[in-house]
Amino acid sequence: MTAPTDPSASPSGRARPLGLVLAGLTAATFWTVTAELLPSGLLPEMSRDLRVPESAIGALVSAWAITIAAAGIPLVRLTMRVPRAALLTTALGIVAAANLLTALAPDYALALLARVVAAAAHGLFWAVVVAYTASIVDPARLGRGLSIVLAGPTLAGLAGLPAAAALADRAGWRTVFAIVSALLALTALALRWLLPRDRREAAPAREPGAPAAARDRERRRVVLVTGAGGVVLVGHFAAFTYIVPLTLGHGGLPPGSAPVVLLLLGAAGGLGVLLAGFASDRLPRTGVVIAGGLVAAGLAMLLLGGFSPAVFLSGAAVWGLAVGAFPPLLQACVLRLAAPSFRGTAGGIIVTVLNLGVAVGAALGAVVIAWGQTQLLLVAALSTATGTAALALFSTADPVPDPVTAE
Repeated sequence: MTAPTDPSASPSGRARPLGLVLAGLTAATFWTVTAELLPSGLLPEMSRDLRVPESAIGALVSAWAITIAAAGIPLVRLTMRVPRAALLTTALGIVAAANLLTALAPDYALALLARVVAAAAHGLFWAVVVAYTASIVDPARLGRGLSIVLAGPTLAGLAGLPAAAALADRAGWRTVFAIVSALLALTALALRWLLPRDRREAAPAREPGAPAAARDRERRRVVLVTGAGGVVLVGHFAAFTYIVPLTLGHGGLPPGSAPVVLLLLGAAGGLGVLLAGFASDRLPRTGVVIAGGLVAAGLAMLLLGGFSPAVFLSGAAVWGLAVGAFPPLLQACVLRLAAPSFRGTAGGIIVTVLNLGVAVGAALGAVVIAWGQTQLLLVAALSTATGTAALALFSTADPVPDPVTAE
């Protein structure tokens, strides 16, 4: 991967290798998502220490998603004139400080407030980092650049959260939060050294020769494609929220097999993230549609897996691979559709939709699983198939410039 004409010049004016910049951004995405997931892995310990039910600790996760969905786009719009690198490092610093406040919180109310502050900064960081990555990589390698940075969340689920849970058993949950805060702060300092300080979001008024009607069509298409991707994610999270009971019930697998299925999903998802970069650069218009179709196919295999554990496990592998590839492919597709002046807002829309997918999918799953596990998988598969059909319609309706030839 090569850097564009003006590679990542540091605040001192010296160019930094693009690979090093992407590694720093990947570290940032890893630690922010690890911080996001901490209550899920430390739920019993936090519940006992803060003297609240486990459901209240679970509400910290819900509050995080709701805050991002509500605050993401407004914060992006409010900070459009702030240099992107400075905004990234500041947002990381706020997440670090709020995470430390959570570690020091004497009661649940302060812990909840700290999580809301961290979530707002996290949402802003994620809205900016996607567009920022697109601005520093060669357009022909946009997918690969994004897949590197977006490997952070996958690694957070595979390594960050398990390591945090293991450390909490020995040192306590507050120590884990404090350590993650320190690592977030160190990452912010590293990015301050790595990233240029003069990269701002382009102003909408500076789009030369772009008629208002064309801009409206472009932005409407960004919203439609992102919304269709959100429908795919709703189906995914409806099933994923209940993967353990689905494994032991519908899948007919023996007790103790749930961790194996989770590991299979995680490993396949990691491979999907790696493959997404190459698929996006070679199939800029159809890669995300193929991934969405494979998510639906994997869920359909889980549905049929009630008759065969082997089919269930194969479906889990296909599902994990596809859902690992889907977010990077969706984000690359949306960024290719958006004009540079709209990429920051598009990033905010993506972050909002991803978090709504988590919340709405989990809520849908909670309703449908009361009807039965087979019905849950059927609804999940239909949701992803519907979203994929909409993606096929909206993302390929008009030509998208070939990234290899676009300059």
